[in-house]
Amino acid sequence: MLSTCWLDLKLGVRMLIKYPGLALAGGAGIAVAVAIAAGGFSVIYGNFLLAALPLPAGDRIVSLEMWDSAASKAERRAQRDYRVWREELKSVAEISAFRTITPNLIVPGAQPMSVRVAAMTASGFGVARVQPLMGRYLMEDDEREGVPAVVVIGESVWRDQFGSDPAILGRTIQLGAVRHSIAGVMPEGYAFPLNHHLWVPLRTGIAPPQPLTGPELMVFGRLAPGATLAAAKAELSAIGGRAVQQFPTAYAHIQPRVMPYAYPFLGMQGKDDMAGVMAMQGLFLSLLGVVCLNVAILVYTRTATRQAEIAVRTALGASRGRIVGQLFLEALVLAAVAAAAGVGIAMIALRLVAMATQHVVSELPFWITFQLIPEAVLYAGALSVFAAAIVGIAPALRATRSDPQHGLRIIGSGGSGMRLGKTWTALIVAQVAFAVAFLPPAVSSAWEDTRDGIAGLGFPAEQYLSAQLGMDIDDAQRFAARQTELMRRLEAEPGVSGVTFSLRLPGDESNTRVEAEGVDAPPQLVRINRVDVDLFRTFDVPVLAGRALETADIASTGAVVINLSFAQKTFGGNALGRRIRYAGNEEWHQIVGIVPDFPTGVSPGMRDISLKVYHAVAPGQVRPAALAIRMRGGDPLQFSRRLREVAASVDPDLHLRYIRRLDEAMYSEQWISRLQAAVAGLVTLSVLLLSSAGIYALMSFTVSQRRKEIGIRAALGADWRRIVTSIFSRALLQLAAGAALGLALGIALEKGTAGGVMRGNAAVVLPAVALFMMLVGFLAALGPARRCLRIEPTQALREE
Repeated sequence: MLSTCWLDLKLGVRMLIKYPGLALAGGAGIAVAVAIAAGGFSVIYGNFLLAALPLPAGDRIVSLEMWDSAASKAERRAQRDYRVWREELKSVAEISAFRTITPNLIVPGAQPMSVRVAAMTASGFGVARVQPLMGRYLMEDDEREGVPAVVVIGESVWRDQFGSDPAILGRTIQLGAVRHSIAGVMPEGYAFPLNHHLWVPLRTGIAPPQPLTGPELMVFGRLAPGATLAAAKAELSAIGGRAVQQFPTAYAHIQPRVMPYAYPFLGMQGKDDMAGVMAMQGLFLSLLGVVCLNVAILVYTRTATRQAEIAVRTALGASRGRIVGQLFLEALVLAAVAAAAGVGIAMIALRLVAMATQHVVSELPFWITFQLIPEAVLYAGALSVFAAAIVGIAPALRATRSDPQHGLRIIGSGGSGMRLGKTWTALIVAQVAFAVAFLPPAVSSAWEDTRDGIAGLGFPAEQYLSAQLGMDIDDAQRFAARQTELMRRLEAEPGVSGVTFSLRLPGDESNTRVEAEGVDAPPQLVRINRVDVDLFRTFDVPVLAGRALETADIASTGAVVINLSFAQKTFGGNALGRRIRYAGNEEWHQIVGIVPDFPTGVSPGMRDISLKVYHAVAPGQVRPAALAIRMRGGDPLQFSRRLREVAASVDPDLHLRYIRRLDEAMYSEQWISRLQAAVAGLVTLSVLLLSSAGIYALMSFTVSQRRKEIGIRAALGADWRRIVTSIFSRALLQLAAGAALGLALGIALEKGTAGGVMRGNAAVVLPAVALFMMLVGFLAALGPARRCLRIEPTQALREE
């Protein structure tokens, strides 16, 4: 059996060499599909479905949270519940909590920099079970009020900030306005609980808190020895029931939950989220199935030409299973080579994704990786078998279905051995219909994503420095005063020509729905931003009609400025004095001004929601605030050091994050579009190639099947024009039927998704793809038709 399989595999390699077009077209399509499926498996399974953290017994670490069913979100104000869980919950041990703060790290000789710090209970280190590199963990005594402040630092901080000083223990660093003594150093790569490299004690106070009060906390622990997740859920549910009895109003819609540790940080809040992740993996698998069906059609035509060989082998005693097995192994060679190439493509693609996400890597959980996991290689191997089954077995079963004596009689008479008739026509129609119906969405997506990835900003963003300004201390008046002072000092700097702020950077605004007074239309999506009254002046955005926002608008909240697209789409351009309100809100806002669309292209959502509304805010009313500093000349990044110094001199607790040139900050939003464009383009190209090759193969074979008919008609004196008309009328009829069916499916799909699938490009893309596929089919019929017309009539009559 082994020698037979080895012989079949060698024959499979020879067939790849004999049919290079099929090997390249089919192999490329399978390789791309396997790359997407294996890469998606690495990201989805390795980061979302794999519950174990890369820590000792990481699968035993769990998260605890309260879920507000009325608001459909987690309730993080869990200070009271954290204390109750620590005292009463027995199935989860070492229950801990943390919150992230972002103070300035102030080290002598270095510029202040905002850092992510985990304010964590000491028991959190016990949950992780990782020994410190030097010194000690945090201890419970460190959490008491009044004791000297201590900090544990990560190996990267020790190396980068202190040059790996072996005498680091006991030295002091300043976090915000508080000096901390360094108690220990954690080993390289340690970033628990999320992505942290500095840890300070979490001090929750002594007085028992009221329900749903205090700071937002993330609570976690480790399953007790012998305890299961199901047991922890049951016990926590009982504790939650007692809380409802004690505080019926506060906990009316609150249910405590326990789940694998990573789930809350990845948005995996329920069965729907899990189903969505699984559906995405299923989508990747279905893509491979579609590609393999196209390859199977190519193999089908090749197998048809081997009908004589199959009939002879059957007559000589080869069983149907033996022949099917051989054809399957031939397909397996193609699929295995393609899968190996797909694994290589996936590795390169994931490496590019990792490079593209460098700017957000500090925000990602420490267990998130963009690399091919070993399980993905095994998965790719299984996919190659799956692909070979589709590509090899279906054509083989069809080819070996007929009686061998019938096959030999056909061969003896000079036939090809396979007459497909209606089946072949159905395949052509189905292939064209599939291409016309489902390629336009891919083409539209690739085009839109490519356009988004290269879109210009529409203003000189390279002249601006952007930063996120915040303060961890919960004192709104203090923050407002400090922000005002910081902006005043920055405007006094010689190289600064203007300073402004907003809730979100331009182009990165959040969206909501609004309804317009007197307009008979459903609420529509708009982007909303709260901005400084000087924002338009600082960005040189002119007021097209009405006026800009003013200081008086801050207190009233009733005046808004909208962009031109909003005015034209909703009010036909005449928007001044009209009123709008947000869905579910009774307060009306009056439009006092209209500004141009700004910016013209930034984030992936800009193409979907170009309508904007601006509200006026004062310093301190939005936190964190997105600062934009316009420089008079030179590289704005050269001012970043001075910016940190000025902020630290105003207040050490003011922290600045994401200090970047504004164009870099805005273009960083486009990396998703560029990645989507690359993937969509690759998939579209491979499917287009396979669809074209499939149609070509089908049309070529169906015309070749009429070779003797054409020769006989020529021998009987038929005019070549009539012969050509006969050939192309049938071919064009099949193509037209497929195109019509595909257009109908495409239009239904577009209407069913309200234009979302083709993004409003259906009127252009659908006919273009239909014409292209018909052209491919026409060219496919042209070559065989020319060959058939060259047949000598006497030769055709001898064959008959």
